[in-house]
Amino acid sequence: MNALNIEVGDTLTQERLDRAVSVAGDVSRSIAGRMIDEGLVSVNGRVLRDKSYRLGHGDRLAIDLIQAAQQQRPSIPLPLLYFDEAMFVVDKPAGVIVHATTTTDPTATLASAVVALDPAVAAVGDEPSLRPGIYQRLDKSTSGVMGVARTEIAFRALKEQVATHAMQRTYRALVGGELEEEEGVVDAPLGRDQRSRTRIAVIAEGRRAVTRFRVIERFLGYTYVELTLETGRTHQIRVHMSAIGHPLVGDQAYGGETRLLKDRVFLHSFRLALTHPLSGLPLVTYSALPAELDRVLDLARSATV
Repeated sequence: MNALNIEVGDTLTQERLDRAVSVAGDVSRSIAGRMIDEGLVSVNGRVLRDKSYRLGHGDRLAIDLIQAAQQQRPSIPLPLLYFDEAMFVVDKPAGVIVHATTTTDPTATLASAVVALDPAVAAVGDEPSLRPGIYQRLDKSTSGVMGVARTEIAFRALKEQVATHAMQRTYRALVGGELEEEEGVVDAPLGRDQRSRTRIAVIAEGRRAVTRFRVIERFLGYTYVELTLETGRTHQIRVHMSAIGHPLVGDQAYGGETRLLKDRVFLHSFRLALTHPLSGLPLVTYSALPAELDRVLDLARSATV
């Protein structure tokens, strides 16, 4: 549901259209006015551009929510894949850290971008000042689908799906070497590497971690795979694939080679499947492989490296 549809009741009856859009869409008055000017608001199925129009009782007000959010113009380009009154899904670019650390600029994070996109998330979550509305994580170098909750109720429901493994996250990756199996499972506990606190390692006393993989395409010296997480540990895919002798291309931290890719890790969050926190219906969103990763696949296919 990417549009908000409202039947006007007592609260909005005789309210100006721009004021009603501002309240219902949770956007500023100026944004609401710009949306009306651009034809993104309709009443009773008809686009209205008259900001002073007074709504009548029982009118059907429809607002294009994706365009409403995009009007906020976040500092980091953040394409929207889905948006409604409870949650939204963004297409995270590679190179963007999810939230600030002591050494990062807090304005150059995904957290700051989602607040700029939708101020409603600023008070949502366990640590809203650090991770507003964010109930999952992606590494800085990973691109693709990532969900954000707009309300506290939605946040709790979505976080529960993560904890119970009811939310399915599917990734695409290019790994070094040629996998023998068409599909398989890596079940190996993960914890902090005692030799380097910034790295994760397979250790006996670590937390259980399970990654499933399936071969999509084979190349000379490389394998393109789809991976599904049953658990969500830090660096899980990267460490698991390295542990079985097939590190991700570009992943210098875990032994990946860089002939094809130097500026990022070849890891893309391709698909997110969950139960909508309000409707209870299945919601599946996809993110196309970024152009720079498509080019790497073309290089691997050409076998010129």
